[in-house]
Amino acid sequence: MRIEKAPSPGRLVMGVLFTQAGVLLDAEKRVSFLFGPVYRRSETISFVDYTDYYEKEMGQGVNRCFWAFSRPFPRGALAEAKLGTNRIERQLAREGKRAINLDPGLLTPESLVLATTKPYSHRIYLSKGIFGDLTLMLGKGRFECMPWTYPDYRDDRVQKFLGDVRGDLLEGMVAPG
Repeated sequence: MRIEKAPSPGRLVMGVLFTQAGVLLDAEKRVSFLFGPVYRRSETISFVDYTDYYEKEMGQGVNRCFWAFSRPFPRGALAEAKLGTNRIERQLAREGKRAINLDPGLLTPESLVLATTKPYSHRIYLSKGIFGDLTLMLGKGRFECMPWTYPDYRDDRVQKFLGDVRGDLLEGMVAPG
């Protein structure tokens, strides 16, 4: 018989969609207050290369970047993180439309699970109206995509960023902050 034990923490990562640099900076300050400092930032890439889905709400020229947070992140806290980012999105909204989209995810040595409010057959209910979406899993030494993995998470640049964060996690690296 195996005895239950708490799993090791992961690393909180966040996908960010934005059109205005000022809103991006404001959002980073707010999420850092909740989750601690951002210690890694990806390059900014054009989200329009993947879809125009968010342009009606956010305007033209939607960009994507990713943040990784320095503190170890408990595996059971992903739903609360999503609730926090939803509040920040509402605080920064303009005329009822989001000015920023914050998608928290839990990166562990085994996988990346994103938090979402949308149920679907492959999503597991976490709590408080939040579901976990297994987006990437590690296999054969690299990330493997699921049939439902979003196109931007398939991008080599995004996978390199996430791989670097995973490497930090495996090395036990905790950034200052």
